[in-house]
Amino acid sequence: MGPSTQSVEALKGLIQSGMSVTRMNFSHGSHEYHQTTINNVRQAAAELGVNIAIALDTKGPEIRTGLFVGGEAVMEQGATCCVTTDPSFADKGTKEKFYIDYTNLPKVVRPGGYIYIDDGILILHVQSREDEQTLRCTVTNAHTISDRRGVNLPGCDVDLPAVSTKDYADLQFGVEQGVDMIFASFIRSADQVGEVRKALGTKGRDIMIICKIENHQGVQNIDSIIEESDGIMVARGDLGVEIPAEKVVVAQKILMSKCNVAGKPVICATQMLESMTYNPRPTRAEVSDVANAVFDGADCVMLSGETAKGKYPNGVVQYMARICLEAQSAVNEYVFFNSIKKLQPIPMSAEEAVCSSAVNSVYETKAKVLVVLSNTGRSARLVAKYRPNCPIVCVTTRLQTCRQLNITQGVESVFFDTDKHGHDEGKEARVAAGVRFAKSMGDMFF
Repeated sequence: MGPSTQSVEALKGLIQSGMSVTRMNFSHGSHEYHQTTINNVRQAAAELGVNIAIALDTKGPEIRTGLFVGGEAVMEQGATCCVTTDPSFADKGTKEKFYIDYTNLPKVVRPGGYIYIDDGILILHVQSREDEQTLRCTVTNAHTISDRRGVNLPGCDVDLPAVSTKDYADLQFGVEQGVDMIFASFIRSADQVGEVRKALGTKGRDIMIICKIENHQGVQNIDSIIEESDGIMVARGDLGVEIPAEKVVVAQKILMSKCNVAGKPVICATQMLESMTYNPRPTRAEVSDVANAVFDGADCVMLSGETAKGKYPNGVVQYMARICLEAQSAVNEYVFFNSIKKLQPIPMSAEEAVCSSAVNSVYETKAKVLVVLSNTGRSARLVAKYRPNCPIVCVTTRLQTCRQLNITQGVESVFFDTDKHGHDEGKEARVAAGVRFAKSMGDMFF
């Protein structure tokens, strides 16, 4: 969300176009700004009678340059410069020497390595270590660098914490506001997932943690990260700076496949329909990119600047929804079902065996809908893991579960209000509620 889409009317337009999750980027904006967004999302959803999830995207532990004299420095190809962690240079950077705010930089980056600055636009080739705080580098390409630009260290094992001081304050704000999920930035290991969960505390124990994989460490540790997290985001922007761009395609497929096998929701993000930030129609390559994310097994596809600052926010959501529907119609779910089942370790848990058998029954009986009763959403996600070729309707007594299931492919949720129906109404009443909902959807389901 951004200036283009913060109003209630704009949000209603996005919801009607196909939006199911609202992402707030906490790299920008104050708590007051995001409070307004949260209030407006909830108002828009209430007026339309739908459940829209709210996601808090953390800034994460970033490495940045300091300030430059005059606000910028003109770097010339082939020139020599020094980068330092000496704080006395934090506000007096020049093209000859400037500050980077990562204390362990000279230890982590060795001669022969590279430092990428400003989303990789400026590349420095490290020649030598001058002292404990300084590296001497060669500028590989010309670029004008301004204050507080982001820094990437490709191939280096960075030891920054998962939760910065700012992140902790933002997470507490998210808990107070009752957000549904955290998009945790720059997660490198399973231990860092635990850091985020600890920061959320007891009050935030039901908030989903979606780990953003944005560096080579995250890719290397993906198995343990998937196990500890509630879902994964393939954040291709920073990932494409940290590892060669041609390897991002392979990483996307591997990460999504692993999430599919684990039954964890996976989001594909960054530059999906970027040209629509300013143009009314996407490029053919962008259409193929979105469709291929569906073919790769994505549960959710994400828009960023296209809706935050773009000229055609409703149009871009509508295009993305249409592409996803068209791509999904070409997926052979039965092949997917058999592939996932063959990859499961034996013996399965009783819960998983029941869920996979239910999906098998869908194929054998040609059922039109599969109704699941689940308060936490776990059973619905297990059923979705096996990709039945019919809609899954999850009946739950928790509104948050309804919203959180918005990032699981193929699931529609129904809130069963126990205050209205009573706690004593049995499973039959909940199944009936699911069937009524399915029938009310008409042609959308059948």
